[in-house]
Amino acid sequence: MKAWKSIDEQLALLKSRGMAISEPVRAKKALERFGYYRLSGYWYPFKQANDDGTISDQFIADTHMSEAVDLYVFDKKLRLLALDALERIELALQVDVAYHFGRRDACAHLRPDLLQQKFVNNGRYAKWEERYRGFETRRGRPKFIDHNKKAYGELPIWVAVQILDFGALSHLFEMLPMNIQMKIAGKYGIPNGKFLIQWMRSFSQVRNASAHHERLWNSHIKDRAGVPPQFIEIAQTSDAEIFRYFCLMRFFLKQLCPQSQWHIRLRDHLHSFPTPSNGAVSLQDMGVLDGWEDWNLWKG
Repeated sequence: MKAWKSIDEQLALLKSRGMAISEPVRAKKALERFGYYRLSGYWYPFKQANDDGTISDQFIADTHMSEAVDLYVFDKKLRLLALDALERIELALQVDVAYHFGRRDACAHLRPDLLQQKFVNNGRYAKWEERYRGFETRRGRPKFIDHNKKAYGELPIWVAVQILDFGALSHLFEMLPMNIQMKIAGKYGIPNGKFLIQWMRSFSQVRNASAHHERLWNSHIKDRAGVPPQFIEIAQTSDAEIFRYFCLMRFFLKQLCPQSQWHIRLRDHLHSFPTPSNGAVSLQDMGVLDGWEDWNLWKG
């Protein structure tokens, strides 16, 4: 087990590994506020590579603690922009699922006979329902849950969707009849439900990372989403890099909130990227492509 180190010892360790501490007061406050381990994800790209390809503990020349902290602050604001967009998208999809599926039955989410039967037969629905029941009974649940359960026995779907997280909502959407998937996807200009399912899964990962203060700017997406071939601009982006998912958020908001200025705030933030003096990291590390500001996606 690694030994506990004081803030001064942490700074001394970083100096011994070649990091310049040009603003010691700010560096000390950063370690006190954010923690050595969290910040280490932001100075990791500044480390030297060994001849065998492994990463050394030593930093490349002209690495400054202040620039790693600037990168952390940039990422924090990026996460807030992601949460802003994803909150609107998630709430809209909650309403869509409740409205269109609720027409079948007020408790359609508890009627496996109304879902695609392959998900009932392979046990996916049973796992989803177990997770849903956990949302109903968890500590600190909203009072409206107990009120509706007492009054009606079960939560109608327009209430139930409000207690689902984005992941559970995406799994329910995947099990919906395909004609309902198509109707909801078509509302946002997405050609079929398959793509929207993928987008929702990816959005769920981005939302969770953002809500739990994980590094976002150069993270790799595990639940990757494809795009229809007619989405020529977004199709150029890498499905592993976060920039694609900001493009998808922008596309979604363009349909959902056409007057939103979110894309301008994101654009301005990306332009403020704190490029370090030694060039160890760049905006391209998050998948940004040259000329992206000129895409039709980002206009209007």
